[in-house]
Amino acid sequence: MFLRVGREDIKVALKDTGTILFYAGMCFFIPIILAILMDKNPDTLFFYAVSALGLFALGYLLRKIPVKKDTETKHAMLSIVLIWIFFCFFASLPFTFIMKVSLLDAFFETMSTLTTTGLSVMIPLLDTMPPSLIFWRSFLGWVGGIGIVLMAFIGLMTTYSKTTKLLVAEGHGDQLKENLKVSAKKITSIYILLTIIGIVLLMFSGQTIWQAVNYSMSAISTNGMDISSIGLNAINNGWAPVGLNNYWVNISLVVIMVMGSMSFALHYLFLRKKNWLVYFKDPEFRLLLLLGFVSTLIVATKIGLLNGFFHTFSLITCGGFALVTGIELAAWPEFVKFLWVPIVIIGGAAGSTAGGIKLSRTIIFVKGIYWSIRKTLLPEGSYFQRQYNGQKISGDTVKQVNQFILLWLIFIVIGIIVISSYGYPLADVIFEVASAQSNAGISTGISTAFAPIGVKIMLIINMFVGRLEIIPIMASIGLLLSIKGRRRKN
Repeated sequence: MFLRVGREDIKVALKDTGTILFYAGMCFFIPIILAILMDKNPDTLFFYAVSALGLFALGYLLRKIPVKKDTETKHAMLSIVLIWIFFCFFASLPFTFIMKVSLLDAFFETMSTLTTTGLSVMIPLLDTMPPSLIFWRSFLGWVGGIGIVLMAFIGLMTTYSKTTKLLVAEGHGDQLKENLKVSAKKITSIYILLTIIGIVLLMFSGQTIWQAVNYSMSAISTNGMDISSIGLNAINNGWAPVGLNNYWVNISLVVIMVMGSMSFALHYLFLRKKNWLVYFKDPEFRLLLLLGFVSTLIVATKIGLLNGFFHTFSLITCGGFALVTGIELAAWPEFVKFLWVPIVIIGGAAGSTAGGIKLSRTIIFVKGIYWSIRKTLLPEGSYFQRQYNGQKISGDTVKQVNQFILLWLIFIVIGIIVISSYGYPLADVIFEVASAQSNAGISTGISTAFAPIGVKIMLIINMFVGRLEIIPIMASIGLLLSIKGRRRKN
């Protein structure tokens, strides 16, 4: 049964949406500065300014809406969905204005970037993009990795309750501590530190400062966007500046992607204790390494050790980088693609930039099966503790995890049905949809500018559902339907 909501509830959600959008518009200052310094083209500067002014104007108007209620969880759920859709729309406008692509293609590219997926319909256009727009793609992925709300809310929202509910709605509730502003600043500081570490690693691997900055932002956000049509092949085939070592670049990217796919709470704990064992005691980190190395050894027999290692960890971390084109990947054995599907669906750790159902939910799901079997085999009335990572797990928690996984898989199935109806090979479709909804972004060649409109829209939905983890979207639909239902009764 849907929650009862009225016009006042919608006004609260819109007001909070406007507040976040207004301050999120500051993101446009980055491409504006780069347009002045690097593009030296007044047209690109004008297009960024127009897009920014549009977002500022919308945010300003919405935040002026008078409300009589405080923010509740139901309002936050709707706000999060609206924030992502509106920001994605305005962030996509520079692609349409500058590259003269359709609004759908621009929205697809921006949604893919913001959700840290990495699927692209603009790969052939990368070599003609101005530097500011190349950086805008990387920067949007970097912002999306930490969450637009988490980036914009620091010092801006007026009450603890508002920010708490907005962050919980977006899936960052596990990162909160007693002092919300301090915690958010720590998370942001860790994110920036990891990005800088990635830049240093890539520069030592032979990349230029421009390459290192863009690739580090894409890797730590597990976004996987390239900066040229050749992508990493430019490095691996020696087409990039002399001195680049492809193996070191590949290893560095894997290290950065793994860092991005681990919980920020775990990074914070390491910085506080300065003990590497913190990582190896974490069940999610251990499971990621286990799945990564075992899968690498299996697929290496079919596609080689380098391809097996790099692509397996790119998928399980939802990093999205590839050493081959989508057409080349589609030609690989179906056994490899089917083996990778559960890997990419599991994804990274909770509280990270990675997508998927998350390693922690996977562990609880498997443990839940074991606990059910054990309960059946033990004498009636027997008691045993259900624990994960030192914490007690209730039956309700297991039930919620199972329900989430079921809903998640339902959207996967819907995507497979819709896209396979266009005649694509089933193995490629299953891999593409799983990659999109897990925000992994490695493609089998389906995501292109020539893909049918229905395919693009379905993949946008899969990417969006995967990033917001279903619940806010389902709750928002429920809220809107409840309003419609009340109007009919009246």
